[in-house]
Amino acid sequence: MTATALSEDLFYWEMVDRNIGVYSYEEQEKLKHSRVAVCGLGGVGGYEAILCARMGIGSVTGIDFDSFEVSNINRQMLATTGTIDQPKAETMREMLESINPGMQVRSHQAQVDEDNARELLAGHDVILEAVDDMPTRVIIHRTARELGIPSVGMSGSPPTRGFVSTFLPDGVRYEDALNLPEPGRRLTDSALRQRIANIKKKRAWYSVELGAPPEWAHAYCEGKASWIITPVRAHLLSLFSFHEVVQLLTGRDPLAAAPKGIVIDLSQPHPVAVLDAPPGGWDYATL
Repeated sequence: MTATALSEDLFYWEMVDRNIGVYSYEEQEKLKHSRVAVCGLGGVGGYEAILCARMGIGSVTGIDFDSFEVSNINRQMLATTGTIDQPKAETMREMLESINPGMQVRSHQAQVDEDNARELLAGHDVILEAVDDMPTRVIIHRTARELGIPSVGMSGSPPTRGFVSTFLPDGVRYEDALNLPEPGRRLTDSALRQRIANIKKKRAWYSVELGAPPEWAHAYCEGKASWIITPVRAHLLSLFSFHEVVQLLTGRDPLAAAPKGIVIDLSQPHPVAVLDAPPGGWDYATL
């Protein structure tokens, strides 16, 4: 039966039929009327947006300033030979509408920053953060808290590590949980912004201790190489982040409300664990 042959409501409930039993009709109804913002539509965020559509979340806003390039194809579910040079946000909109024609999809070709964060993020039930730039991560989570909206954050590092945590408006602040410098200070301060951005260089060199190539870390820190990421790591981060979103929207407890974190390391015998923060909080340089 095609989507055009069914009413919008019948299509929706047939589409999500296999969810029922894991989630109740009442919980699925909550998802149907939920609004999620996805910041960053690359390897993690693009897949998260697709998962929102397939799970039956009623409204998704996708935000990304970038366009696709060939190197995205290894992990980004929205990247194909047909979308090279196309804006990620518009590609997301077309893909989600093709999956679930009844959902409301908004796309913004923009980068979240101090001057537009409130406008872009207001009015959502949960915010998914899936951006590469660390100062932008701070702005997203800080703004979500100011708006009273839960946010789910992630980070991933070579060779096969990842971290996911949920930040509740009345819980631990993102900047405090991750021991970031000068929490609460606006990132219009270029020196502070650079200090936060430089933490990712420390993450690169810590990754070398765990097996990443030192020549890559050197090139990355000089701005001559991109961050290493495989489809497995990107998709694991997407899946665990998205699971946190569904828990929140259905009224269930998230697995890892901060300061807890979902820690992924595929080099370990137990590759996924929900852990309490270590004494003094997480060290972002080692995540």
